[in-house]
Amino acid sequence: MENKFSSDYQKLILEMQKLAASDKSVFLPNVEPQKKANFIFICMEPSIGHWARSNSEFEAKKKVDAGFRNFTSSIEDFILHFCVQKYLCQANHTYHFTDISKGAMTTDCANIARASRYKKWHDLLLSEIALVGTPDVKIFSVGGLVAHHLENANFPYTFNRIIHYSSQAGKARLEGIHGQEKYFDKFNGSVTLAHILDAAKEVFDSMPTKSNFRESTLNHLAKSKLTDSRQKLIYIYKRAFESV
Repeated sequence: MENKFSSDYQKLILEMQKLAASDKSVFLPNVEPQKKANFIFICMEPSIGHWARSNSEFEAKKKVDAGFRNFTSSIEDFILHFCVQKYLCQANHTYHFTDISKGAMTTDCANIARASRYKKWHDLLLSEIALVGTPDVKIFSVGGLVAHHLENANFPYTFNRIIHYSSQAGKARLEGIHGQEKYFDKFNGSVTLAHILDAAKEVFDSMPTKSNFRESTLNHLAKSKLTDSRQKLIYIYKRAFESV
Protein backbone atom coordinates (compact mmCIF):
# COMPACT_ATOMS: atom_id res chain seq x y z
CA MET A 1 0.00 0.00 0.00
CA GLU A 2 2.68 2.49 1.03
CA ASN A 3 4.84 1.55 -1.99
CA LYS A 4 1.89 2.16 -4.30
CA PHE A 5 1.23 5.46 -2.55
CA SER A 6 4.82 6.54 -3.12
CA SER A 7 4.71 5.40 -6.75
CA ASP A 8 1.48 7.29 -7.39
CA TYR A 9 2.93 10.39 -5.76
CA GLN A 10 6.00 10.23 -7.99
CA LYS A 11 3.73 10.09 -11.04
CA LEU A 12 1.94 13.17 -9.76
CA ILE A 13 5.28 14.95 -9.34
CA LEU A 14 6.07 14.31 -13.01
CA GLU A 15 2.85 16.09 -13.97
CA MET A 16 3.73 18.97 -11.66
CA GLN A 17 7.18 19.26 -13.21
CA LYS A 18 5.66 19.50 -16.69
CA LEU A 19 3.22 22.19 -15.64
CA ALA A 20 5.92 24.18 -13.84
CA ALA A 21 8.03 24.03 -17.01
CA SER A 22 5.08 25.41 -18.99
CA ASP A 23 5.07 28.34 -16.53
CA LYS A 24 8.80 28.82 -17.26
CA SER A 25 9.47 28.33 -13.55
CA VAL A 26 11.50 25.97 -11.37
CA PHE A 27 9.52 23.10 -9.86
CA LEU A 28 10.00 23.15 -6.09
CA PRO A 29 8.92 19.87 -4.49
CA ASN A 30 7.12 19.77 -1.18
CA VAL A 31 8.23 17.51 1.63
CA GLU A 32 7.10 14.15 0.28
CA PRO A 33 4.29 12.60 2.33
CA GLN A 34 4.93 9.06 3.53
CA LYS A 35 1.25 8.23 3.92
CA LYS A 36 -2.13 9.87 3.59
CA ALA A 37 -2.53 13.11 5.50
CA ASN A 38 -5.29 14.05 7.91
CA PHE A 39 -4.68 17.75 7.27
CA ILE A 40 -3.67 19.55 4.08
CA PHE A 41 -2.59 23.18 3.99
CA ILE A 42 -2.85 25.04 0.70
CA CYS A 43 -0.63 28.05 0.07
CA MET A 44 -0.04 30.18 -3.03
CA GLU A 45 3.15 29.47 -4.98
CA PRO A 46 6.80 29.08 -3.98
CA SER A 47 8.88 32.24 -3.98
CA ILE A 48 12.30 31.92 -5.55
CA GLY A 49 13.76 34.96 -3.83
CA HIS A 50 14.51 33.97 -0.25
CA TRP A 51 16.23 30.63 -0.89
CA ALA A 52 17.83 31.26 -4.29
CA ARG A 53 19.30 34.64 -3.47
CA SER A 54 20.40 35.49 -6.97
CA ASN A 55 16.91 34.63 -8.29
CA SER A 56 18.81 32.32 -10.62
CA GLU A 57 17.01 29.38 -12.20
CA PHE A 58 20.32 27.50 -12.27
CA GLU A 59 20.91 28.07 -8.55
CA ALA A 60 17.34 27.08 -7.72
CA LYS A 61 17.55 23.80 -9.65
CA LYS A 62 20.90 23.05 -8.06
CA LYS A 63 19.43 23.47 -4.58
CA VAL A 64 16.40 21.32 -5.39
CA ASP A 65 18.70 18.56 -6.65
CA ALA A 66 20.63 18.81 -3.36
CA GLY A 67 17.47 18.18 -1.36
CA PHE A 68 15.99 21.62 -0.77
CA ARG A 69 12.23 21.40 -0.26
CA ASN A 70 9.36 23.82 -0.01
CA PHE A 71 8.27 25.10 3.43
CA THR A 72 11.62 24.24 5.06
CA SER A 73 13.64 27.43 5.25
CA SER A 74 12.19 30.40 7.12
CA ILE A 75 11.32 30.81 10.78
CA GLU A 76 7.72 31.42 9.70
CA ASP A 77 7.70 28.10 7.79
CA PHE A 78 8.63 26.29 10.96
CA ILE A 79 6.28 28.29 13.16
CA LEU A 80 3.46 26.87 11.05
CA HIS A 81 4.97 23.37 11.28
CA PHE A 82 5.24 23.71 15.06
CA CYS A 83 1.67 24.93 15.47
CA VAL A 84 0.29 22.10 13.34
CA GLN A 85 2.30 19.51 15.27
CA LYS A 86 1.49 20.99 18.69
CA TYR A 87 -2.07 22.27 18.44
CA LEU A 88 -3.70 20.29 15.63
CA CYS A 89 -2.25 16.82 15.18
CA GLN A 90 -3.19 14.08 17.60
CA ALA A 91 -1.35 10.76 17.87
CA ASN A 92 -0.73 9.22 14.44
CA HIS A 93 -2.09 12.26 12.61
CA THR A 94 -0.09 13.54 9.65
CA TYR A 95 -0.21 16.72 7.60
CA HIS A 96 0.88 17.98 4.21
CA PHE A 97 1.83 21.47 3.02
CA THR A 98 1.39 22.37 -0.62
CA ASP A 99 0.86 25.31 -2.99
CA ILE A 100 -1.74 25.81 -5.68
CA SER A 101 0.97 26.24 -8.31
CA LYS A 102 4.32 24.56 -7.74
CA GLY A 103 6.68 26.59 -9.89
CA ALA A 104 9.00 28.87 -7.92
CA MET A 105 9.09 32.46 -9.14
CA THR A 106 9.80 35.97 -7.98
CA THR A 107 7.02 37.93 -6.30
CA ASP A 108 6.75 40.25 -9.30
CA CYS A 109 6.28 37.31 -11.66
CA ALA A 110 3.85 35.61 -9.29
CA ASN A 111 1.61 38.67 -9.32
CA ILE A 112 1.26 38.45 -13.11
CA ALA A 113 -1.70 36.39 -14.35
CA ARG A 114 -2.06 34.64 -10.99
CA ALA A 115 -5.76 33.86 -11.54
CA SER A 116 -5.18 32.14 -14.88
CA ARG A 117 -2.16 30.26 -13.52
CA TYR A 118 -4.13 28.99 -10.53
CA LYS A 119 -6.92 27.89 -12.86
CA LYS A 120 -4.39 25.91 -14.91
CA TRP A 121 -3.06 24.17 -11.78
CA HIS A 122 -6.42 23.54 -10.16
CA ASP A 123 -7.03 20.01 -11.47
CA LEU A 124 -3.58 18.88 -10.31
CA LEU A 125 -4.32 20.32 -6.88
CA LEU A 126 -7.49 18.23 -6.74
CA SER A 127 -5.53 15.14 -7.83
CA GLU A 128 -2.99 15.84 -5.11
CA ILE A 129 -5.67 16.13 -2.43
CA ALA A 130 -7.40 12.97 -3.65
CA LEU A 131 -4.14 11.04 -3.46
CA VAL A 132 -2.60 12.52 -0.32
CA GLY A 133 -5.66 13.21 1.82
CA THR A 134 -7.48 10.74 4.03
CA PRO A 135 -11.21 10.24 3.31
CA ASP A 136 -12.02 12.73 6.09
CA VAL A 137 -9.15 15.12 5.32
CA LYS A 138 -9.46 18.64 6.68
CA ILE A 139 -8.29 21.42 4.37
CA PHE A 140 -6.82 24.77 5.37
CA SER A 141 -6.34 27.73 3.06
CA VAL A 142 -3.35 29.85 4.03
CA GLY A 143 -4.03 33.49 3.27
CA GLY A 144 -6.84 35.39 1.60
CA LEU A 145 -5.76 34.89 -2.02
CA VAL A 146 -5.92 31.12 -1.67
CA ALA A 147 -9.35 31.27 -0.03
CA HIS A 148 -10.57 33.56 -2.82
CA HIS A 149 -9.39 31.14 -5.50
CA LEU A 150 -10.96 28.11 -3.83
CA GLU A 151 -14.27 29.89 -3.34
CA ASN A 152 -14.43 30.78 -7.02
CA ALA A 153 -13.11 27.51 -8.45
CA ASN A 154 -15.90 25.10 -7.54
CA PHE A 155 -13.64 23.56 -4.90
CA PRO A 156 -15.35 20.33 -3.77
CA TYR A 157 -14.12 20.43 -0.16
CA THR A 158 -15.05 22.56 2.78
CA PHE A 159 -12.03 24.34 4.16
CA ASN A 160 -10.84 26.36 7.12
CA ARG A 161 -9.14 29.72 6.64
CA ILE A 162 -6.02 30.81 8.46
CA ILE A 163 -3.90 33.90 8.00
CA HIS A 164 -0.72 33.73 5.97
CA TYR A 165 2.48 33.38 7.96
CA SER A 166 4.37 35.92 5.85
CA SER A 167 6.17 38.60 7.81
CA GLN A 168 4.45 41.08 5.50
CA ALA A 169 1.09 40.17 7.07
CA GLY A 170 1.81 42.00 10.32
CA LYS A 171 -1.51 43.84 10.24
CA ALA A 172 -3.37 40.52 10.18
CA ARG A 173 -1.49 39.44 13.30
CA LEU A 174 -2.57 42.56 15.16
CA GLU A 175 -6.16 42.10 14.02
CA GLY A 176 -6.01 38.42 14.97
CA ILE A 177 -5.52 39.10 18.67
CA HIS A 178 -8.05 41.94 18.87
CA GLY A 179 -10.16 41.28 21.95
CA GLN A 180 -7.73 38.58 23.05
CA GLU A 181 -5.00 40.83 24.41
CA LYS A 182 -5.15 39.67 28.03
CA TYR A 183 -5.09 36.02 26.97
CA PHE A 184 -2.22 36.66 24.60
CA ASP A 185 -0.26 38.39 27.36
CA LYS A 186 -0.52 35.22 29.46
CA PHE A 187 0.47 33.06 26.50
CA ASN A 188 3.32 35.25 25.26
CA GLY A 189 6.68 33.60 25.88
CA SER A 190 5.33 30.11 26.58
CA VAL A 191 6.65 28.97 23.20
CA THR A 192 10.41 29.25 22.88
CA LEU A 193 12.82 29.04 19.99
CA ALA A 194 13.79 25.56 21.21
CA HIS A 195 10.23 24.40 20.48
CA ILE A 196 10.48 25.70 16.91
CA LEU A 197 13.86 24.02 16.43
CA ASP A 198 12.45 20.70 17.64
CA ALA A 199 9.61 21.02 15.14
CA ALA A 200 12.12 21.73 12.37
CA LYS A 201 14.15 18.66 13.30
CA GLU A 202 10.99 16.56 13.13
CA VAL A 203 10.30 17.85 9.62
CA PHE A 204 13.82 17.08 8.41
CA ASP A 205 13.71 13.65 10.06
CA SER A 206 10.51 12.87 8.15
CA MET A 207 12.09 13.43 4.75
CA PRO A 208 12.68 10.20 2.81
CA THR A 209 15.72 11.78 1.15
CA LYS A 210 18.35 13.47 3.29
CA SER A 211 18.52 17.22 2.83
CA ASN A 212 21.93 18.83 2.51
CA PHE A 213 20.40 21.94 4.05
CA ARG A 214 19.38 20.50 7.41
CA GLU A 215 22.30 21.77 9.50
CA SER A 216 22.61 25.15 7.80
CA THR A 217 18.87 25.72 8.19
CA LEU A 218 18.89 24.73 11.86
CA ASN A 219 21.90 26.96 12.50
CA HIS A 220 20.13 29.86 10.81
CA LEU A 221 16.94 29.24 12.80
CA ALA A 222 18.92 29.16 16.04
CA LYS A 223 19.88 32.79 15.42
CA SER A 224 16.27 33.87 14.93
CA LYS A 225 14.12 35.69 17.46
CA LEU A 226 10.57 34.89 18.47
CA THR A 227 9.50 38.50 18.32
CA ASP A 228 6.24 39.77 19.75
CA SER A 229 4.77 39.66 16.25
CA ARG A 230 5.77 36.02 15.80
CA GLN A 231 4.34 35.16 19.21
CA LYS A 232 1.07 36.70 18.01
CA LEU A 233 1.19 34.48 14.93
CA ILE A 234 1.68 31.39 17.09
CA TYR A 235 -1.20 32.40 19.34
CA ILE A 236 -3.51 32.98 16.36
CA TYR A 237 -2.68 29.57 14.91
CA LYS A 238 -3.13 27.96 18.33
CA ARG A 239 -6.65 29.34 18.64
CA ALA A 240 -7.52 28.41 15.06
CA PHE A 241 -6.32 24.82 15.35
CA GLU A 242 -7.74 24.14 18.78
CA SER A 243 -11.17 25.18 17.51
CA VAL A 244 -11.18 22.60 14.68
